[in-house]
Amino acid sequence: MTREIPITARVFPMPSAASDLAVRRGLLHRGESVIIMVTSLLFTFAALTWGYRAKLACGGAPFDQFGRSARFPVGDPNAVIPCYSDLMFLWVGRDIDNHVFPYIHGGITEQGHLFGGVVEYPVLSGLLMWLGAIGQHTDLGFFMQTSLILTPFALVITILLAWMSRWWVLLWAATPALVLYAFHNWELPVVFTSVAAIAVMAWGASASRKTGQRRMSLRTSSIIASVLLAIGFSLKIYPGMFVLPLALYVLTHGELGRSAARRAYDWVGAAWVVVAAVVTTLVAQVPFMIAGYDGWKAALDFQGKRKADIDTNTFWYWGLRPLLNGNIDLYNSIVGVASTLLIILAVVAATYLAWRQYTIDGVFPWIGASFALLAGFMLFHKVHSPQYTLWVLPFFVLLRVPWPAIAVYLVTDVTLDLSIFRMFGYLATNRPTPWYIDAGVQLGVWCHAILLAYFLVTAARMQVREPLASFMRTALPPRPPLTRLADADSAAAWHWLGTPVLTRAGVTLRPLTVTDAPALAAIGGAEPELGRYVPAVPTDTEAALEWIRAAHDDRRRLPFAVIDDATGDLIGTTSYYDVDEPNLAVTIGYTYYASRVHGTVVNPAAKLMLLDYAFTQAGAVRVVWHTHEDNAHSRAAVTKLGATFEGLLRKHRRFGDGWRTTAQFSMTVDDWTQARADLVDRVDQLVAPA
Repeated sequence: MTREIPITARVFPMPSAASDLAVRRGLLHRGESVIIMVTSLLFTFAALTWGYRAKLACGGAPFDQFGRSARFPVGDPNAVIPCYSDLMFLWVGRDIDNHVFPYIHGGITEQGHLFGGVVEYPVLSGLLMWLGAIGQHTDLGFFMQTSLILTPFALVITILLAWMSRWWVLLWAATPALVLYAFHNWELPVVFTSVAAIAVMAWGASASRKTGQRRMSLRTSSIIASVLLAIGFSLKIYPGMFVLPLALYVLTHGELGRSAARRAYDWVGAAWVVVAAVVTTLVAQVPFMIAGYDGWKAALDFQGKRKADIDTNTFWYWGLRPLLNGNIDLYNSIVGVASTLLIILAVVAATYLAWRQYTIDGVFPWIGASFALLAGFMLFHKVHSPQYTLWVLPFFVLLRVPWPAIAVYLVTDVTLDLSIFRMFGYLATNRPTPWYIDAGVQLGVWCHAILLAYFLVTAARMQVREPLASFMRTALPPRPPLTRLADADSAAAWHWLGTPVLTRAGVTLRPLTVTDAPALAAIGGAEPELGRYVPAVPTDTEAALEWIRAAHDDRRRLPFAVIDDATGDLIGTTSYYDVDEPNLAVTIGYTYYASRVHGTVVNPAAKLMLLDYAFTQAGAVRVVWHTHEDNAHSRAAVTKLGATFEGLLRKHRRFGDGWRTTAQFSMTVDDWTQARADLVDRVDQLVAPA
């Protein structure tokens, strides 16, 4: 009786670690969400810190009798980010420094100057300003306390956007706009209301894990969203415009759209959306109207009397004004009428384009329509403050806005910010403004105007990003990127089998690599008969490289190089393929050898190693072979291994220009004990000395 020569096996460790991660893909899904949240919040915190420190440079001792910093508004003229901030500017001139409760006692002069606690913003922004001033006596203290009030809004916006868009949230958290404008004005609360309204709609429509149904009815979620938008309206006006597309979305049955079983429009649901917005607005506004109507109305009058001057950053100033040869009265009259008229026309155009898209897709695109309305408002309004970029950013995150448009908008926004606020410093000190400052302002103004016009026309056609799109459809969203990779790895051959190196009887099987291409090509080039039954045997190096790439691209295949230990030469190749871990089954094939090793120990040793590893190490219960029905030599060799013929599979595989009928053989773990003993004896006899 001959002595058995053992098989030695080594398995590369990296795939094993990765497979362990993939097995816990449910945990990875949650872990990836945590990674996104933590990363985006860290970016947000870094942006807020940077922005805070940049604006903080505007203030500091000495202070005058009003608590105004002597350094304001220039600060450090050499700083990368201009220090100017509306949070400090408005400390003086609106009675904020005197801690006057807003709107109750004030009014507006004939020259358009506000007094007595009246500010130019809607009532809730005025209330926030008053809260920021409590206990403070300088513009710097007001800035610091207001920044503390605004910070939570930025963080919550990040969380909501991360939930709705995953990594796209970094367009909000990791772009310059948050650094430049987080503490420039009172934008963060109003942005929060619009983002929260979309999040409520998404949450309401998302599938419950318990029932698979919507978490809230369309009417309920839309009423809550409408309330949030109305609160936004009482902060900075623009979210109020979004009530119109939201109502039309409800009117047309939301994501059911024209496929709704009940074809009639939901007029009642749409009415509830409008009523909720009106009631919320009245709750916020009426107390101020009653307590101080003149002061409340003064804020509205201020906007009507406001001029499109150099500090408003609009195409009106830089485009229309030069055409009128200095006729300021005519210029102001035209802007006063044209701005309002064009905003109304923009609302009509955006609504029409969204409705036309509804007739095409069957679902009213309320988020895209909201973006279009915002773009039209920003384009034609008399004021286009740079910080309005914070209004736009959430739509860049949630909608599939073309990358070039996003990039140009953000780059020119930085240009505009760095130019216009440096210009304020020159104007405050009566110094001539350098040409490049004027050029930077005009570049930002005109690029933004062109892009806003583009968004007005195209936003209704922009698709919503995932997972928000799936949430809105009450569908399960696709797994996030890292989890998808883990899922793919969990189905890969190496996930179960690893990448072993097997050695026995002077033959080694190791993973096939691209560096094996020349040797593999030499075998095929010298023996064209190999291609008669083995498909696409490569005969040159280029074809061999492609053959190896295809083997590695097939995630259910594990290709091996067959090495002669005595010489180190590659003498053939074989593979596990059709690897089926759930059913513990593999197929052995894609096998061919150099003719000089035919009839030697090479093939029996290779098959013994592959079978022993599959059954003993990996725990397989079934191994399969496929061969051409006319390949008598191969069929005999597989039968000699102890495999059982299971029949012919007609037109089973493509073969050349046609199809191959395949003879299928198999061996189960029940057969392996006897088959192994026979195969071991056969190998030992072939390697025994003559």
